[in-house]
Amino acid sequence: MSQETAAANQRSQEDEMVLVKELQQITLAMLKDIDDVCTRYGIPYYLGEGTLLGAVRHKGFIPWDDDIDLLMMRDDYERFLQIAPAAMGERYEIQHYTTMANCWTPLMKVRLLTDDPKFRQSHIAHVTPNNGPMIDIFPLDNVPKRSSFGQTLQGTMARILRGTLSQKMRTAEDDTFAKKVLRFASHFFTREFLFQCINRNYLRYNAPDNPYVVCLASYYKVQKETFPKEAFGEPVRVPFEDGMFPVPQNPDLILTTIYGDYMTPPPPEKRVIKHHF
Repeated sequence: MSQETAAANQRSQEDEMVLVKELQQITLAMLKDIDDVCTRYGIPYYLGEGTLLGAVRHKGFIPWDDDIDLLMMRDDYERFLQIAPAAMGERYEIQHYTTMANCWTPLMKVRLLTDDPKFRQSHIAHVTPNNGPMIDIFPLDNVPKRSSFGQTLQGTMARILRGTLSQKMRTAEDDTFAKKVLRFASHFFTREFLFQCINRNYLRYNAPDNPYVVCLASYYKVQKETFPKEAFGEPVRVPFEDGMFPVPQNPDLILTTIYGDYMTPPPPEKRVIKHHF
C-alpha cells in the first residue's frame, strides 16, 4: 500500500468516526427521552448488548458503536409498546408489527422522525421513509432452563423466521445459498403469518415462574442470550456518557455469557460499524 493510499484510508476512518460521534449524541438524546417516559410510567428497562458493554467498559458508548440497545421484560415491553406512541410524542415513531403496516423487524424500534438526510438506513428505505436514527428495544421472555433441546429449537426457529421475514421484506441480500432458500420460502407466507409465528415462538415457554430469561430477538445464538432471571433483577443506574442509566444487577454474568473476555477490546480490524447509516 502506498503512503498516499494509507493516508487516504486514515482520513476516511477519521471522518467516519466523527460521524459516528455525531450519531451517538443524537441517540443519547433519544435515550434520555425514553428514560423520561419509562420513569414517568414506572417501566423498568436495562441497557443491553453492546450498549451494556459500553457502559461497563467505557462508561459510555463503545467508540465505534452506532446504535443503542435496550432490554425489557416481556410485560414491561408490552406496556411500553402501548403507551409509547402517545408518550414519546410527535418526534418519534414506534416501529413494531402492531403499529405500522409495512413492518420488517421482529422487535421494537424507537425511530427519530427527521428530514435530515445525513443518517439514513438505505436497506429499509423501500419499506419506510422513516429510516433515520433509532434505538432497538428487545423483549426478554421466560424459559425453564439454561438450555434444552426445546430451547435450542426455539432459538433456531427464531433465526429462521427472522431470516424469512427479512427476505420477504427485501431488507437483506440473498447472497448465500441459505438466504436464497429463505427468499424462495418467503413467497409462500404472508407478512402477517410470519409475525404470528415469530410471536408464538417467542412466547413458547413464557410461564411467569420459569427461572431464566432469553433474548430471542438478538442476533447472537440462544446459548449466549439465556440468563438466570436474578441476573437482571432491579435495575441499577450507572454512568453512561453524561447521564446515569439502568443496567442489570449482574452485568458481569451477562457480558461474560455473550462476549467472554469482554474487558479486552477487539483488535482494530474488528472494530466495525454495524448498522450502515
